[in-house]
Amino acid sequence: MNKHIEDAFTNWLGNLKEVRNLSDNTLISYKHDVKSFIEFISTHTGSEVSIKYLNDMKISDFRSFLSYLRNKDISSTSIARIISSLKSFFNYLLNTNLIESTVVQSLRTPKQKKSLPRPISSELAIETIKHAQDMEKEKWIGMRNKSILMLLYGCGLRISEALNLNFEDINENDYLIIKGKGNKERMVPLMDYVKNDIENYIHECPKNFMKDDPLFVGKRLDRLSPRIIQYVLEKIRHNLSLPETATPHALRHSFATHLLDSGGDLRTIQELLGHSSLSTTQKYTKVETEKLYDAYSKTHPLAKK
Repeated sequence: MNKHIEDAFTNWLGNLKEVRNLSDNTLISYKHDVKSFIEFISTHTGSEVSIKYLNDMKISDFRSFLSYLRNKDISSTSIARIISSLKSFFNYLLNTNLIESTVVQSLRTPKQKKSLPRPISSELAIETIKHAQDMEKEKWIGMRNKSILMLLYGCGLRISEALNLNFEDINENDYLIIKGKGNKERMVPLMDYVKNDIENYIHECPKNFMKDDPLFVGKRLDRLSPRIIQYVLEKIRHNLSLPETATPHALRHSFATHLLDSGGDLRTIQELLGHSSLSTTQKYTKVETEKLYDAYSKTHPLAKK
């Protein structure tokens, strides 16, 4: 990467973290998006991309990159995020007087199909969590995996939120302070059955924990990667012949759906999930509506005519 672009790139990321208070995961995505774009342009021009080249780019250049992404079967959701990343980077270049072009603002975000959450049944969720422990040869790893999935299904945490926990977060309190998207904090009840599993894992884990150590660690005793838990779910799906929808995030969806099934109100579920908008949480009522319609269509006398 050209040194001037690299400097601007680094400063832009620093600005995002400081001013917009974006999470580390979001920053990683933005960084990857813009680097991929610059690498694509560099490959197709056969030369190093300069600030001047970025300033002189036409809308057709951006559309070529988007076509390349579509040909790779990149989802419309991911493409929308990539466009957002590019607009942010080019806006930064414009605001710092490195370029004058505003062409990137002409890019339209693709329409995204609003997908409903795809929860799994409570029976499958419990079986999945049990198998996460039973299938491991090393006892502490099985207990670790079970504890993580318990946080997803028992507390509604995102996988990133569970893996970002530190040892000091598990204390005498019966709740967790979770830092979610946009670094917004929320308080989540920590049920005894979840806390007991975590404490059993801590007791069995070979790491001598200090208060600011990561709670969930890999074999090298450093912070666990989300990819490991995704792989664990892949193995469980294979072993138990579960549907492809049985993912770590499906356990979080199931937490919300099963709470709603049991009479939980949307506002409470919104707070537990850390949704900034109630409309996001309302997707779960649509799931319930679909289930009711399906039951009606199969059982009601009028539906059989």
